[in-house]
Amino acid sequence: MKNITLALSAMVLAGCLVLLLFLATHQNALVKVHEKISSYSGVESVVEAKDKSKQAHKQDKAQNDKHKGIIEASMKKDENEKPHNAKNFVPIAQNSTHNLENNAVGKANLPEFSKALAIAQKKVNNDNHSNNQYNDYGIDSTCQGVYYYIFTFKNDKNPGSYYRVTVNTHSNAEIFDKSYRVTDNPSQNAPCISPQESEVIAQKYAADHLGANASLKQVKEAKEGMYYTFIDSKTENECRVVITKAGDVIQQPALK
Repeated sequence: MKNITLALSAMVLAGCLVLLLFLATHQNALVKVHEKISSYSGVESVVEAKDKSKQAHKQDKAQNDKHKGIIEASMKKDENEKPHNAKNFVPIAQNSTHNLENNAVGKANLPEFSKALAIAQKKVNNDNHSNNQYNDYGIDSTCQGVYYYIFTFKNDKNPGSYYRVTVNTHSNAEIFDKSYRVTDNPSQNAPCISPQESEVIAQKYAADHLGANASLKQVKEAKEGMYYTFIDSKTENECRVVITKAGDVIQQPALK
């Protein structure tokens, strides 16, 4: 029994000795193995960091694309916006302005329709401290080729009458008529006034508004009749008026 115990002890000691000898002779190999394991851990950390960076970049890109899409959609909406008249409108501005080709309107340098309409709406609402319903619009140009909008609104404080207001290329709004009333259109069989009679009516109107120094500057055909422009030679103030075929007088904005 004693011999068996001694033999086992000797075997254990021999095993320990072999292990110590192995560790002593293979120390460099163990160091390399440790370094390799450590390097794997570092690589995993780098890979994990890169994955997180890529994920954050994707999230930022998605957010930026969403914001860009909203902006582009808004811009597209503005670009596609079309001028419009109110439902069941009375053609007031439409009848008193000239038909302009699309390319002419594009070169007019006017503010966007919605912006110009909002400016005109605010102008008339502030004038009578009321909510005046939009009616229709037109685009025309002065003798000098300067374009402008004409907007009409129902005068809430004066039923049956309309505001007429211009908006120019500088987004400035001016009311030139607060109580315009629509006259019934004459029947086709009703007699029309002659060009001479039309000019006499226009000259009288200009003299009442400008005085004795009023002189005819320009005359052109309008939708409803003849469009006259008079000027005061001393003050250079202008008066513009449309004389319809029935002899009615329609005041026009005196823009320069």
